[in-house]
Amino acid sequence: MAEMGDNSEGDKQVFLSIDETPIYFREDWNTGIGGGLWSTGLAIAKYFEHHYSDVSDNLNRLAEMKRKRGENDGISAIELGSGNGFLSACLLALAQTTSLSLKNVVVTDMEDHLILMEKTIRTNPHVWDELIVTKEGSSSTYHGSPSNRKERPASSVTVAEYKWGVDDFNQKYDFIFGSDLAYRDYLHDPLISSLLQLSHQHTICLIGVTMSDTRPVFFDKLTEAGFLYQRLADHYLEGHFRGGTFGIFVIMRR
Repeated sequence: MAEMGDNSEGDKQVFLSIDETPIYFREDWNTGIGGGLWSTGLAIAKYFEHHYSDVSDNLNRLAEMKRKRGENDGISAIELGSGNGFLSACLLALAQTTSLSLKNVVVTDMEDHLILMEKTIRTNPHVWDELIVTKEGSSSTYHGSPSNRKERPASSVTVAEYKWGVDDFNQKYDFIFGSDLAYRDYLHDPLISSLLQLSHQHTICLIGVTMSDTRPVFFDKLTEAGFLYQRLADHYLEGHFRGGTFGIFVIMRR
């Protein structure tokens, strides 16, 4: 089945733009905890908005490393604990407006968030070529209407359920990202298990945390599992996120 993404103007509000590429999103907390943006979700979105060239350059260096190994298929990315798909829409817009060779993005969360994630992605058909939504044992395929303002490879998006530490996609990803993922101690082990399962030696992980919720034990466990981490400097954060308890961390295998 092939059809256009959701273009109904009544549902569309520009939430932010990345180099003139708009991202449409409407918060609806009545749908549950995934209906809006948590603190570090907004912080990462603003980081993508104001530092899109840095993000693109870093990921393109990884793409160049892959090309030297004979892998010419671009960057693969997965968002963990997405909730509503907004950060994935931001990444797709970032690729749309830069030279980032983004092959595919997999948007994941628990099953009860699939409708929210699909809605957000389908409301932004100008930043993707193909969308596959997998739920209840079946899948639906939609075609987007990406801008031709810049030459770029086709971007595909998959919306799917993924349980940390349980499900196995049998694939490694070049970029893993997500926000507010480790805010409870019981989430640490399954999250780190998924990072190990989904990453290869050169994978870049970008994780946002609120340090008042995420205890130091999470970072101790990351180190024990063989990861290195570094907090982005405050000047990469939007003003009101600086000097407080918000942090965006880059995580890589040692």
